[in-house]
Amino acid sequence: MTWLAETVAGLYHGLDIDEAMRVLAELAGFDRYQGSAGIAAAAELVAEEARRAGLVEVEVLRLPADGRTRWWTFAAPASWTPRSASLSIADGPPLASYPEHPYSLAANSAGTTAQPRTLPIVGAAEPTWQRGALVLVESISSLGPELFARLRDAAAAGFAVVTHPDRPGHVGRVELAPDSGLIGFSVDPERFAGLRDAAAAGRRAVVAVDVDTSPQYMPVVTARTASGGPRECLVTAHLCHPAPGANDNASGVAAALAVGRLLTRRPLRNRVRFVWGPEFVGLAAYLHSRSGQPGWQRPLAAVNLDMVGEDQRLCGGPLIIEHCPDYLPHFVNAVADAVAGALPQASRSYSGAVPCDVWAWRGTPYVGASDHSLLVDRSVGCPAIQIGHWPDRYNHSAADGLDKVDPQELRRSAAIAASVLCVACDDHGPAQAEDLARLVSRRAAQRMVACLPSPADPDDGAIDRARLLEHVHDAGAGALRSLLEIGAEPGRIAVHEAWLADLHASLRAAPAGVYHDSALEYVGTDRAEWPLTRAWPGPFNVRALIGQCAPDDRRRLEGEIAADRARFYAIAMALAQAIDGRAHAELVIERAALGSGLRIERAFAESFLAAMARAGWVTHGPPHGPPPQRERRDTGDTWTALKE
Repeated sequence: MTWLAETVAGLYHGLDIDEAMRVLAELAGFDRYQGSAGIAAAAELVAEEARRAGLVEVEVLRLPADGRTRWWTFAAPASWTPRSASLSIADGPPLASYPEHPYSLAANSAGTTAQPRTLPIVGAAEPTWQRGALVLVESISSLGPELFARLRDAAAAGFAVVTHPDRPGHVGRVELAPDSGLIGFSVDPERFAGLRDAAAAGRRAVVAVDVDTSPQYMPVVTARTASGGPRECLVTAHLCHPAPGANDNASGVAAALAVGRLLTRRPLRNRVRFVWGPEFVGLAAYLHSRSGQPGWQRPLAAVNLDMVGEDQRLCGGPLIIEHCPDYLPHFVNAVADAVAGALPQASRSYSGAVPCDVWAWRGTPYVGASDHSLLVDRSVGCPAIQIGHWPDRYNHSAADGLDKVDPQELRRSAAIAASVLCVACDDHGPAQAEDLARLVSRRAAQRMVACLPSPADPDDGAIDRARLLEHVHDAGAGALRSLLEIGAEPGRIAVHEAWLADLHASLRAAPAGVYHDSALEYVGTDRAEWPLTRAWPGPFNVRALIGQCAPDDRRRLEGEIAADRARFYAIAMALAQAIDGRAHAELVIERAALGSGLRIERAFAESFLAAMARAGWVTHGPPHGPPPQRERRDTGDTWTALKE
């Protein structure tokens, strides 16, 4: 595919990385809390840069930041702009101060009166607290509902917490509910030890917090390329987070602007729209307003840029391409992987036979922990990938500064995004369309072959490989059909689909013992086997669900989050998106596991779905028409699933 390699190289070398780094540095100077004066100023900067980049219809939407307005289940942020804050021991130097150390003050902290407050200091483990105390919390994992309830009941003034006990000088993000009435400080281990010694000596803390809670607005910036239309592709990059927030997410915003500068130079068949706003809620507000307009069509495809500039050696994680979920199969996954592999390499192997570089990238299954989750939700149905990095040891901390950004990594991320969008938005002739069909077929075939057990990946019996093979085959066939949206010839797509079907049949005929039976279930007339149906409006929102759960369910789910936030989020999102009004609970759990690549404990999945039902987010209903079934057939040691 010479044309694709040439496209990638041209975009990579055409990207003005110095300009992108300039914008990134300017954005890093703003405290970008979601309902603050800082994010409003940052939005105006982005709008001006979008105009300079040649984008058109540049607009800053000014939406309520009142903490009450909702777009589906996504609540507007509360207006909150910090001016200054300090924490010290009486007659001592500051242990935490804002704005010198932005992350030292918890977001949405309450303000003090005009005069500083002198507070008693107590440890969280002490049996009783004095009224108006500053409570010392050893670990951020302790900042759960039980502690907040105790802070409220004891009329405590607030707390100081260590977010990274193993990292000297490291201060991480803490976020409070807008109506908590608490003051929160994040301190490093050394200063926390000083507070603990002061408490033991009976000394008191001096706290001063000056915040502006007068009405602000929540900005969402939107712009588009001049060429192309009427269908759109979308680029999103969230604008929020405290300063410096260089990689999270000034890098994503700067990369999106760089993509805009590149695409304005190309004649596009489909235009590209850009959206910058507060994470989740900003895109929710945008989609809510646009989807209600007459003639609105979902975007053809989307790219979300979140944490795209990490210096891999410092931050500790590779570049990640998070794929579009299998329930929304699309060619964008295969294209993104191919583009990453086609990026110019800095060096070659000893003989020169193989290009190589010192940076790493990896494609992963869909998780949905950023704005792209709204787009791929079944209520919107826009195929989307995310480009970012994980892990990042400096994420959500004051150490996420410009020194952690690698300009070349930013270039690579922006070039991948621009290349994927060009494939989706350029005009393609028959030869190029056939190349794309081969690309999608090859990726599907590789995933199907990977369903076979390997000595290097021993199967403990938990993976139903026959079902996984069928799942992957169906996703590959769907991805091929998505090429019809960009002008692929139906007859040629049918040829590739037939080839995948033959490969599927060949792999199904593998020797006995390769596959095994697992979790066979049948759909009957029992109510427990009726399909699960979504009952929540708009895209799935984990935070809103937990807020509407019964108290016991909320405590249990918050405990799961405290134990392993990322895994909980991934499984919750996978289960929610597997609910389609046709699958019953057993099939929902299985689909969630197959799509996420995670082994989901049945007890957790059942309790989560039950909590959703009790919150009114899921209903059981009798099947409408033939429900999906799984039927045992006499095929030796394998079984066959009937397709929906």
